[in-house]
Amino acid sequence: MVDHSLLKSGNKVLVENQPYLIIDTDFVNPGKGQAFTKIKIKNLLNKKIIEKTVKIGEELDEADVLNTSMQFLYQESNNLFFMNLESYEQLELSVSSVDFDPRWLNDGDECDVTIWNDAIIDVNLPNFVTCKVISTENVAKGDTVSTTLKDAELDNGIIIKVPAFIKQDEEVKVNPTTGEYSSRA
Repeated sequence: MVDHSLLKSGNKVLVENQPYLIIDTDFVNPGKGQAFTKIKIKNLLNKKIIEKTVKIGEELDEADVLNTSMQFLYQESNNLFFMNLESYEQLELSVSSVDFDPRWLNDGDECDVTIWNDAIIDVNLPNFVTCKVISTENVAKGDTVSTTLKDAELDNGIIIKVPAFIKQDEEVKVNPTTGEYSSRA
């Protein structure tokens, strides 16, 4: 059970037998009537955000979720496979249940995952991934003074904008959340 005072942003609770992450809380003490807390919560299974009112004395169960680091192994058809680095246990996750492009995952990348009921329910990509530029257009000599950007196709098939000085076969660091170039690797 979650005590009313533990209804804080970042805590995880069970609502209707599903795990939720508390995003925002607002304690309301009206002049007349009972005090309550309005919480904005995100369903960790389907990513939907709802608002709920929790009255003083009402209790919520704490969600038994585990946040851990796992290594991405490979993708096979519509499943992603991850390995626990301590127990070497492997878990799989359907591509349809992630909210990012799985092409950003490289074999061997360590990701922060959330596990509930012995299944992965959420994956957070690394802050930066290293990719190889397999093709990019050449820039005219003398055109490198300005901060012009050009298209570059990465080894994972994604096309991003890179500075003019980046050449084919160079490795670059990319923020997978935004798809933006960060630096040379």
